[in-house]
Amino acid sequence: MFTKGYTPYSKGRKRSKKDNSSRNPSWFQAGTKVKSEGLTSKQMPDSAGACTSYVRQTLQSPDCKEATGHICTLRPQATADLEREESKILHSGMRYIDSQLTISLINTNINKHQVDSPSCPKFISDYHEQKKWGTCWQYTLKCINCGFIGDRMKMYKEIANGKPGPNPGQPNVALASALQDCPIGNTTVQQLLAGMDTPPPCRSSMQRTSSKVAAEMVKLNKTDMAQKLELVKEENRRRGVPENEINITVDARYNSNTIVSKKKPGQNATQVFALGIETITDRKFIVAAVVQNKMCWKGAWLRGKGFPIECPGHEECTANLYRAAALSEYELGKEM
Repeated sequence: MFTKGYTPYSKGRKRSKKDNSSRNPSWFQAGTKVKSEGLTSKQMPDSAGACTSYVRQTLQSPDCKEATGHICTLRPQATADLEREESKILHSGMRYIDSQLTISLINTNINKHQVDSPSCPKFISDYHEQKKWGTCWQYTLKCINCGFIGDRMKMYKEIANGKPGPNPGQPNVALASALQDCPIGNTTVQQLLAGMDTPPPCRSSMQRTSSKVAAEMVKLNKTDMAQKLELVKEENRRRGVPENEINITVDARYNSNTIVSKKKPGQNATQVFALGIETITDRKFIVAAVVQNKMCWKGAWLRGKGFPIECPGHEECTANLYRAAALSEYELGKEM
């Protein structure tokens, strides 16, 4: 902070745009005297006008003999083809592509090259462009001799969903469905793919695919349990007993190894999943499944922001039980 009556040395002067140094040498001309409080006058040397500058990608600085010399080169490989090196890096590594579609890609580009570039003696292919679609890839080939560029082709099979927009790839859906029954998540899959030198898909796209696949798997499981229940009812009808009287055993699993918690009152678990298994047939079909969940990320986030939100009850709530309520296997049995 400047004291009263103090005049900065740079007042009224403009810094030159050609100078990259922290202090413009025009402020102190060579041969002038500089005074400061508590210090004696000092003659500025003539070499004070020298400054550090960049000249043709080479860092230069004055030495003790008032001569400039090279310190280091900023671009040791100035003649390198950076675009070609970047292209090699982008197209290197492992990729998951369909073997049949790979043959189709090569044959299609060779045939089109003969039609579009008849003067080219030989089709020497190289990658022109690639597009990542989750774990799937789309490739475009080109000819190095004549510059021919083929059409972009999908190297994966699709699943027709009848909705607007691109169809999902089979490998993406297969990966999401396999993760539903695995103890690993999307982040671990990214690490595994990166360790195999394969560009991993985006975690947000993996989460969207997992959410859609999970919803479809719930519908599929409900349909399958309804079919198994009809088989059990048919067995009761053959035995001459009421079809709705089905003996079952219930098995529940919690998301905690202990019932009580050392950090909070009440139960330590926040989720419980119960299965109803029939004992009439020898197949022991699963005919019912019930979940009690007290976890809701959106509700917790809204309460942290000060909104009077309670779970369950708000929009897109994932909880079906109040967060202070107790998990009860008796209630699970009644819901079955």
